[in-house]
Amino acid sequence: MKWPLNQIKPLPKLAPAAAFLKRRRHALIALASLIVIAVMIAGPIAGWMIKRRADREFEAARALSEGRALALFEKDARRAFSGGGVELIQSSRATRGLAQFNGSVFAATGGGLVEFDEEGKTKRRYTTLDGLPESDLTSIAVFNSKLFIGSGSQGLIVFDGKRFERYRWTDRDAQAVTALLEDRGRLLIGTFAGGLLEFDGGRFREIKAESKQEGQEGQRRLAGINCLIAEGARLFVGTFADGLWVNDSDHWSHFTVAEGLPSNRVVGIVADGDQLIVASDFGVAIDNSDSLQRRFQTIATLPELSSAIRYGGGILLCKDDGEVFRLGSDRRNSNRIQLSPVDWKRPESLSSCQLAAFAKGNKPMGETLWLMSGEGMWRLGWQDERLSGSPRVSRFGETPNLSLGALKSNVISALAFDDLGRLWAGSFRDGIDVIAPDGVRITHLESETVREINALVWDARSRRMLAATAQGLIRFDGSFGSERLSRADGLLSDSVLSAAVIQSGDREGVALATSRGLSFGDAKRFRGLTTVQGLPDNGVYSVLSHREFIYAGTRGGLAQIAGGRVVRVFKDSNSKLSHNWTPALCAVGSRLFIGTYGGGVFELTAAGELVSFASETGRQTVNQNAMASDGERLYVGALDGAWVLDLRSQKWARLKDELPSSVVLSVAVDARSVYFGATGGIARIEKAYLEKKFGKMKT
Repeated sequence: MKWPLNQIKPLPKLAPAAAFLKRRRHALIALASLIVIAVMIAGPIAGWMIKRRADREFEAARALSEGRALALFEKDARRAFSGGGVELIQSSRATRGLAQFNGSVFAATGGGLVEFDEEGKTKRRYTTLDGLPESDLTSIAVFNSKLFIGSGSQGLIVFDGKRFERYRWTDRDAQAVTALLEDRGRLLIGTFAGGLLEFDGGRFREIKAESKQEGQEGQRRLAGINCLIAEGARLFVGTFADGLWVNDSDHWSHFTVAEGLPSNRVVGIVADGDQLIVASDFGVAIDNSDSLQRRFQTIATLPELSSAIRYGGGILLCKDDGEVFRLGSDRRNSNRIQLSPVDWKRPESLSSCQLAAFAKGNKPMGETLWLMSGEGMWRLGWQDERLSGSPRVSRFGETPNLSLGALKSNVISALAFDDLGRLWAGSFRDGIDVIAPDGVRITHLESETVREINALVWDARSRRMLAATAQGLIRFDGSFGSERLSRADGLLSDSVLSAAVIQSGDREGVALATSRGLSFGDAKRFRGLTTVQGLPDNGVYSVLSHREFIYAGTRGGLAQIAGGRVVRVFKDSNSKLSHNWTPALCAVGSRLFIGTYGGGVFELTAAGELVSFASETGRQTVNQNAMASDGERLYVGALDGAWVLDLRSQKWARLKDELPSSVVLSVAVDARSVYFGATGGIARIEKAYLEKKFGKMKT
């Protein structure tokens, strides 16, 4: 549905709001009297405190009446990590934003903040060890002579060239920043679930849109913000799933597929006077009307379109894979729009591509065009404003890594070592990286079946690495050759979530946790175990062979299996297990530890009783694959950092500043170090560092 702006009233100046503000003003008069009395009795400090409170209440009332409610926040200074024995293994190639600051070009990447000189030479890389709250950076802008950086889960980061600070909004849970824009002396902050915020350098206010859509009248929080564009007094807000919002002099209008957009996911906006071009993930639409009673017309269908930008005298479009198109008028008919591809030698593996531009001295056309991607950045340029012919293309900087083992993805869902000491790192999207003991990446394994890696398990007897994937079980030999087991081979489902090697006498096999139950057997024959045979739930997330039992962690509880039968079930209704979802299992000698989703860690004693560690660690959400042990300590990864249990002293220690991000998805251990796979890469922490940490706890 479409609403003309000249029919939309300004943001609420309604009677209730006016009455509210009037009551506040009466309260201020009374408070002013109190201030005088307070100053006379308690002195200037007490009077100042009362006046400050009154000012805050009046400001909050005025902001509410204007449709811009104050957003409460906290600010903290970030310190660099001062300890040794911690190394980050991550990639900073995935570039999400660029800005010029203090004579350098800064890139917000999935692996931290990277500083380049104007020619592309790397000057420095900043990570969580330098004070960043996390490595997953999403956007970047210059405001008030400082660098403001959006993060994936830790709010807004500020960098003055030497130190980092962080803003977090205390009145909302969501802290994911998705877009930043400096506009007329204010910083606009687009978030994924926390609305649209503006920052004046001292306070945050949320900007809400006035909606007249049936059933949603009144002020509405803008959600899933993808892009922010300003043109004069107009602000354009593109969203992930709610189309386009336009603010013109505090009047809002809303456009979706109902008004002709190809899709409600807006990825780019180009405004030029009356003409408005909107790029979505399914194509490009245009409207040339002279009012906001717009009706868009699709001019090109381009699936996976990712950005649109005005450059020189033309408009450029970019797809997720790096394909670039030029949008312009047909020379033979100026009323017709012509779309033509831009010829450049792009790598076939490109993804997550976007175009960006900012002013750069007195260069041709006064700006530089960049193509950002998951594999780094390129600089593009033409001889003239018509953008005719092929562009000049040059690679801009090789983003550095703290280790030569450059990861393809920083989201590390699984970790395991083989018998040669090589670290296998699996990701949800980009397959497997194999890293040698010296830190050099040996190979990258990825295909249609080797992609969504749920777990990695080393089978010592067959000397094969087992990869549980969304397409079945993949078994890799020493030369990285592979074979696949799927439903066609007798598995209950192709979606394999975990695996355990079973050895009993001369017999061997595997137990596979699948989305439809537990499959166990060998490469020739499998049989299944489901709720029909006593499993508490068919969604099996973890499996472990321990002593004479097989344990299966499901969404509905923990199953103990012997002789192919379920002999006991632990759940919240018949045991001390507080949360039934059990995605992680780990055995240390005779001890069995259970990680739950939302209930923390439990131990199953030899007597068959469950003991909770929630009083020491809290009711953590333990992630799948995020429990491991070296016999001396238990290592646990959760949504908010990692926990280490010293099995001798029974004391817990928390790790957070040492990690590239707070969400730890996987853990692996070798003789010298512990590896924590997170959503921002891998942290390698030496055991000597942990010895010192526990030593300080004892003193």
